[in-house]
Amino acid sequence: MTIHMDHALTLLECYRTALIANGDEPATICLRHGEFVNPSLGSQVDECCNGLAWVRIVTVDPLRTRDDPLVKCFHTERITTLEMGIVRCLPFGTVQAPPTCDQWTAIAIQADEDHGAMETALCCAYNDLSDGGFRTVRAGTYEPTGPDGNCIGGRQQVVIETDCGCTAA
Repeated sequence: MTIHMDHALTLLECYRTALIANGDEPATICLRHGEFVNPSLGSQVDECCNGLAWVRIVTVDPLRTRDDPLVKCFHTERITTLEMGIVRCLPFGTVQAPPTCDQWTAIAIQADEDHGAMETALCCAYNDLSDGGFRTVRAGTYEPTGPDGNCIGGRQQVVIETDCGCTAA
């Protein structure tokens, strides 16, 4: 397993712990792979309305782009961008009326609590990764998402610079 996946798994466990501590954890908390996360909809399961939280690897970029004769392991010096995300069910109204202000306020507060769990997970991951050969861990942009279909939520990027620490003798 790559160091990037190790970092993703560490962040996922921190995120899971933070969401559970909030008291309204989504039904599914897992790693996802791909260019973006699209909640699945089945005949008996709606990941969005059941709640879906994820961590995924967004990009893995080289830390250095020029040759340095003192470094022999460029393959482990990377900038890894991870994404924490969450979607929940969009508030629904009735046939006669759209969702109420109270419903919209409740989902806005839930989204803010979910963002708080992301921030907590970031601090936890920083502490857990402190022994793992990284240079920096920093928060990227947080973006609210949706409404899209019946989903609303948010995502935040986490940027980790790894350094293998090995040099030529």
